[in-house]
Amino acid sequence: MLGVLSTCSPLIKMFAKATKNFLKDIDAGGDLIPVYSLNDSDKAHLLGVVAKTRRFWCWQKPKYHFSSCSCTLSDIMTEDKEIKPVVVESEFVKYEGTFGDVIKGNIGAEVGALQMNASGCGYVESQSSFGTLRKQEVDMQHLMKDVHDRRINLHHPFIKQLQENKNDVLCILKEKIVTTQKCIITEHTQTEETFKGKVSMKAKIVKVSVSENGNYLKDENTILEIPPPTAIAYGVVELYIKHNGTFDFCLLSEKKGGFEKENLEKHQHSNPLPSDQLVLFDWDVVDGSKEAFVRKCILRSAPLCLLREGIAAHEKHFSAWKQLPDVQCLELYTLLCQILYDGQALSKLHAVVEDLCSKRKPTQAAFDELMPSQRIIAENILYLSGYDMPNGKFLHAANRELLVALHILTSALNELSDSALAVLGTCCELQLLPVFSALMNMSSDEGLCSTTEPALMDFLDQERFYVSQKLFALFNIELEIKEDFIYAATAEDPGFLPLILFIVITGLQLLKRD
Repeated sequence: MLGVLSTCSPLIKMFAKATKNFLKDIDAGGDLIPVYSLNDSDKAHLLGVVAKTRRFWCWQKPKYHFSSCSCTLSDIMTEDKEIKPVVVESEFVKYEGTFGDVIKGNIGAEVGALQMNASGCGYVESQSSFGTLRKQEVDMQHLMKDVHDRRINLHHPFIKQLQENKNDVLCILKEKIVTTQKCIITEHTQTEETFKGKVSMKAKIVKVSVSENGNYLKDENTILEIPPPTAIAYGVVELYIKHNGTFDFCLLSEKKGGFEKENLEKHQHSNPLPSDQLVLFDWDVVDGSKEAFVRKCILRSAPLCLLREGIAAHEKHFSAWKQLPDVQCLELYTLLCQILYDGQALSKLHAVVEDLCSKRKPTQAAFDELMPSQRIIAENILYLSGYDMPNGKFLHAANRELLVALHILTSALNELSDSALAVLGTCCELQLLPVFSALMNMSSDEGLCSTTEPALMDFLDQERFYVSQKLFALFNIELEIKEDFIYAATAEDPGFLPLILFIVITGLQLLKRD
C-alpha cells in the first residue's frame, strides 16, 4: 500500500509517530512542534498564522492549529502591504534513530534484565532516517523592523474566532525543519503477546520505520512515501495583541501571548454563548489557579506517595460517578477497558469529549472514520456520561459533571502509546488496579512496602509481577522486589507519566467500585 500525501487515518498516524519520535530524540523539552499530518505540512509556511490553544490539565501540551485558509501575517494586518521575510537556511542535522520493543522473550529494553516466560520470541524495530534535514528560519530582527507601528486587523475572521476563546493565542510560524530527499515510512503491527501460564497480553505493537531513498523493509504491511521538501517540525513566536491592534512578539519564554484583557472582555460581553453551548467548567477553577498551565514534572527517584497530592486535585471530579447506579458504573468501566485496546477510537472519543467540555459542539462526522463496532463503544461511553451523540444533545443538564470526569480520564489516556494502553488493559483484566492503588497509599518516603501486606499479595505471583513491572516501566516507574520489600519510585526524567498512570488507576477504580 503506497500513499503520497494521503489523508487516510492510519497513514496520518504513521507520519505523526515518525515526527514525534524525531523530536523526542533531538528536541526533548524544546520549542519545536511536530507536524502531525502531511496536510499540515503543506500549510507550514514561514510567517503563517497558527492558533495555540492552551489545554485543561497540567500534563497536556498546547494544541496548535493552522488556519484553514493558510493566512500569513500580511493577511491579518490592517494595511494592504505584503511582508516579505528574510529567511536564513542552514543544515540542521542528519537524523537516524532506532527504536524497539522486545515483544516476546527478554524484555530488557523496557524493564531492566527481567526475563519473560514467553511462547516464541520476536523483536519489533523502528528505524528512522530522515537523512539530512534543513532549517528555514525567519530573521526576527528584520521582521520587527518591517512591522514596526503596524496593527493587527481585529475584524479579520481568523482573529475574531481566536478572541472567542480566552485560551487561544495567535502565533506566527518563525522556523521549520524540512526533509531534503524522498522518504519512505513503513509500519509493522504485532497483534499478540502470549506468556506461558495463565497470563496472556493482548498487545498491539505499532512501530514506524522511516528510510530514505526508497530503501525500506520488505515485510512491512503499510507504506507511505513523502516527497521533499516536507516540513516535519516547526517553531512559533506568540503575539501579545493590544486592544488597538498594536502587538508585541513574545521573544522570551516568560512572556506570554494573548489578547489584552479590556478587548477580550468587551468581545465576550457582546457575544454571549447560547445556553446549550456553555463551557462545562471554568478553566481557572478546575486546576485551582491561573498558574495551572505551568508544567511542573514529577521529580526523579520520587516515592509513589508523593503522587497523592496531585491525584487528589483531580479525584474530586471523579466523585461525579458516585451518583451513577452500580450497574451503569460497571458498564462504563467495561467499555473503557475495551477501548484501551484501540488507540484510534480512544483518540476520537477524547476529541469529542474535549469539544463538549469547551464551547465547541462536536460534529456528527466525528466518528466517521471508526468501524461500526468502535463507534458503538464510543457512543455508549458518551451516553453513559450524559451525552447523546447521534442526536447531538445532553441528556440532563445535571449530568455535565460526568463529562468532566470522563474528560480527565480520556485526557490522561490519550497521552499514552498503544503499547502502554494495551498493557494497562491487561492489568485491568488481571484486576491489578487495586494492588497498584494500595502500593501508592502504602509507599513509604523511601518508596518501600512490605511484601507481607495482604493488599500486595498479587505481586508475589511471578507472572502478575512481570506484567505490573512492564506497565510501570512504560510509565517511567521502577518496580522491584528487594528481599522482603517492594520498591517503587519514579525513574530518570519521569515527566508526567507516573501522575497520568495513577490518575487513570484512580478513575477506573472509582468506576469499578472495588
